[in-house]
Amino acid sequence: MKALAADLDAVCQHMRGARRVALAVHEKPDLDAVGAAAGMLDLFAQLGTAAAVCVAPGELLPLEEVLLPGGSVERRAPVAGEALYALDSGSLARLALDLGDWDGPVVNVDHHHDNARFGDLVLLRPAASSTSEIVCDIARALELVPSRAAATALYAGISFDSGHFRHSSTGASTFATAAWLVELGIDVTEVYRLLYERRSAGATRLEGRALAGMRPAAGGRALIAVLTRADYAEFDAADHETEGIVDRMRAVEGVEVAALVKEQRGRPRVRVSLRSTGADVSAVAAERGGGGHVQAAGFSSDDTCEGVTAWLSSALAKLLSTASS
Repeated sequence: MKALAADLDAVCQHMRGARRVALAVHEKPDLDAVGAAAGMLDLFAQLGTAAAVCVAPGELLPLEEVLLPGGSVERRAPVAGEALYALDSGSLARLALDLGDWDGPVVNVDHHHDNARFGDLVLLRPAASSTSEIVCDIARALELVPSRAAATALYAGISFDSGHFRHSSTGASTFATAAWLVELGIDVTEVYRLLYERRSAGATRLEGRALAGMRPAAGGRALIAVLTRADYAEFDAADHETEGIVDRMRAVEGVEVAALVKEQRGRPRVRVSLRSTGADVSAVAAERGGGGHVQAAGFSSDDTCEGVTAWLSSALAKLLSTASS
C-alpha cells in the first residue's frame, strides 16, 4: 500500500464514495477506540454506507453493549471490496484483527504521536485529546450531526482519553467539542457514572492488592506493581477491571512514572501499562514493541512478570536519569 499525505477533506471525500467499509480498533480496545468506532458507524449510516466493526474472535470491547449498536460488531477479518478504517491505532500490527492475506485500501485515523503513518489515507492529529475528538471534526466537515447515542459514545471516548478533561492533551478544541456534544442532548452525569462509578467489589480489592504491593524503582521516582492470575482469581475480578490503577500509582507524591504489570491468560503472557508526569514512557514501550502517548503507553511481553519487572526497573531508572540530566 502506498502511503499518501491526507487531510480531513480527503478522508471525507473517501467516506462519501465508500460503499462498504470495515472499522478496526487497536488490540485491547479502550473507550476512545469504542467511542470513535460508534461515531464512525453513525456517520457511515447517515451516508448510506454499510459498515461494521471488525475484531478478532475473543476480543472484548468495553461497554460494547451500551455504546455500540446491536449487531454492529463482527468477529471476522475484512472481506474483498471493503475499505478498512483503522481507528486509534499506531500501526497495522496493533489492530485487534488478523488481516491474514487481505489487501485493500486503508484509512488511518488516529491521534498517537508515534503513529507509523500507515495506510493510503492518513488523518493524524497528535494534538487532539482523542480519536473520538477527530471523529467529531469529521462529522462537522461532512455537515452531519451524530445521533444522541453516537454523541454519547463520542463524549465517553473524549472523557476517557483526556482523563476526564485533565490530561495535557485537553485543549480549547476539546472543551468546544464536548460542549457541542452536550448540545446534542447527552446526559453527562450518566456518562460519568457509566465510565467511573461502576466498579465491582472485586475490582476494588484488586486495586488494593496492586497498591499494597507497589515497589519503588529509580530511587523512588518510579513505582511498579504486579497483578498475577492468582490475584484476579482470589477477588473474582476480570482483566479489564484494572482500569485506573496505574493512574492512582502515578498520583503518589514524588512519583514521576508508574508501571502496572498484569499477567494474562495465554499469550501474550504479560501486559504493561505506563503513566508519567512528563517523561516519555512511549519510548520505553517502543523498546518492547509497544507504543502510545508520551505520558500514557503500554506494551505486551511473553516474558514472566518477574522478568518484565526487572527490565522495567532498569529501563525506568535509565529514562528518569536521562530526563533529569
